Amino acid sequence: MNNSFSVLFLTSWYPTPEYPTHGIFIRNHAKALSRYCNVIVLYVYSSKEIKSIELEHTQTGNLNEYVLAFPKSSIPILKNFIHLFKYYYYYYKLSHLAKKHFKNIKFAQINVIYPFGLFFPIIRKIFKINHYTIFEQWTGYLKEDNLYKGLLQKTVTKYLIKNASKTWCLCQQQKDAMIQNGLNGAYEILGNIVNTEVFKPSEKIKSDKKTFIHISTLDDRQKNISGILRTFATLEKEGYDFNLIIIGGKEDYLQNAQNITKKLGLKNISFKGILSQEELVKYYQLADALVMFSNYETFCVVIYEALSCGTYVISTDVADVKNIIQNSCGEIIPIKDEIALKNAILKVLHSNKSLCDADKAHQLIQQNFSEKVIGQKLYNYYQQLYQLS
Repeated sequence: MNNSFSVLFLTSWYPTPEYPTHGIFIRNHAKALSRYCNVIVLYVYSSKEIKSIELEHTQTGNLNEYVLAFPKSSIPILKNFIHLFKYYYYYYKLSHLAKKHFKNIKFAQINVIYPFGLFFPIIRKIFKINHYTIFEQWTGYLKEDNLYKGLLQKTVTKYLIKNASKTWCLCQQQKDAMIQNGLNGAYEILGNIVNTEVFKPSEKIKSDKKTFIHISTLDDRQKNISGILRTFATLEKEGYDFNLIIIGGKEDYLQNAQNITKKLGLKNISFKGILSQEELVKYYQLADALVMFSNYETFCVVIYEALSCGTYVISTDVADVKNIIQNSCGEIIPIKDEIALKNAILKVLHSNKSLCDADKAHQLIQQNFSEKVIGQKLYNYYQQLYQLS
């Protein structure tokens, strides 16, 4: 482990007690990099669930996380101004607190530029950061999502990308979309992390019914959960028997999916809510196929977790998924094509054996997206920066 420099991790998203999966992939990157050097995470967020400020500092090996929560304001007219002021103030205080304990912070990594980018100048000044990088996860630049709007966001984003030593993004489509939006920078594609020690194959339990799983936020605009439910409802009406397990979903999205299910009269379905990684593994291992029908993605980590467990994947042609899904582990179908989705599901229903070469799929993920591999790539770049500075 290199003690000659530390990396400051700054982020717009990060797991919280209220939403433990929010930005979990960013925490995974921090953890991966901490295998090779000190990583210090600073994260401030507002919450309706607390009455006073809460500061939590946790240390896991070389990973130090400073997470500060403050109560949301209830003053309608001044709420946004109050929140903005508090974010600046608490990032200022948190930065000085971290600086007392870590003297060799040389670099900063901004994870998801906006809105955190608004507060970066004050942190950069406190730590005297010369070189910073960006790891952008957001789908908003994609024309299908089209949320990259507003003068303030565009000004902050353009400036930060232009002056960053490196900007990592998750797929070619995301990179192209960012460039098309006038965001010129030093880009490189790097994936999210799969815990291949946890997500690994096991012998499939034989059952009379085929089991399909879908894991997502259940945001219909992006994940097209309604298309999945319609397709399975059609198959059920045609006499096919199966188990469909839906995992994840924020409250409103989950309620919408359940309402659609009720209207369709779909019976062979269960909703499990948000699960931990350890709980997810058994569902991947149980399933005959993961079904994703997204309209757009930048990565879609559940596809890679499923493959790491040796589970067959049906997915639309989004992000760079087609580069990793091979004939031995899944099928790519066109976006919004419910007939193609139905045929892909029928292929699984009619098969008498697993369609995925589990060992091959797991090895593929391990070689490209494990914590060790991604952490080493991140560290190698910072090591180069350190030698040049």
